[in-house]
Amino acid sequence: MNEQELEKKLSAAYDKMMERINQLLDKAEHQALPVLQKNIDKAKNQAIELKEVTSEEAEKLAKYLKRDLHDAAQHLSQSGKELSTWLHFDLELVEDRLLDIFAKVADKTSSELAQLAEQAKQATEYHTGEITSIGTLACKSCETLMHFKKTGRIPPCPKCHKTVFVRTRRK
Repeated sequence: MNEQELEKKLSAAYDKMMERINQLLDKAEHQALPVLQKNIDKAKNQAIELKEVTSEEAEKLAKYLKRDLHDAAQHLSQSGKELSTWLHFDLELVEDRLLDIFAKVADKTSSELAQLAEQAKQATEYHTGEITSIGTLACKSCETLMHFKKTGRIPPCPKCHKTVFVRTRRK
């Protein structure tokens, strides 16, 4: 499998896992943080069982999902602003289905994720090679912005070729 096929596979699996988390949270909307972890694990295991991704790939995707949901919750709890400010680009460019799913998951888990946000002691970092969802990342080295209009693999910085990024927010 070549790099493009692998990225496409992992991006699609990330979106499916996010969709499954949304479906599972419909059933457990008012439960605490352990339920979120359990639901991420269920979505991960289902992706493995359906042979959408390998066990190792599913572990990475679950880690990326937790990171993205944590980052969204942290933004929502600290800023009091809407999810659209976290996404940081023209929402008309975003595929409606993905935005709706992501917004539902972020909304349903806001109290659980607020607990995660409080536990975080340092800024969330994103690294080249990881999969992330919609939003804007800034290179930690040169601050070049990279806009993700759909789920995809994080490339090296197009300007300085460094590999560590942080999510940006509208002010």
